[in-house]
Amino acid sequence: MTVAWHIGRKAIIAFLTPFLDLPPNPIMAWKKVRRWNYRYSLPIEHQPNSKPYIDEATFFFWWEAYQRRIK
Repeated sequence: MTVAWHIGRKAIIAFLTPFLDLPPNPIMAWKKVRRWNYRYSLPIEHQPNSKPYIDEATFFFWWEAYQRRIK
């Protein structure tokens, strides 16, 4: 089993674009990611050096729960 982490804003935006329909502007895309983090508890964590990261397995677990909640 491999662990896939997406570290940094650009990597997180690239990973989440198909799921959250992020805009092409990276500044606006990051604002939308942060908004999802605050409103819907998107599982973004931070390393000790303050770099954000997202774990794929945790995200997909959260995504399934979110899809069940909105239906």
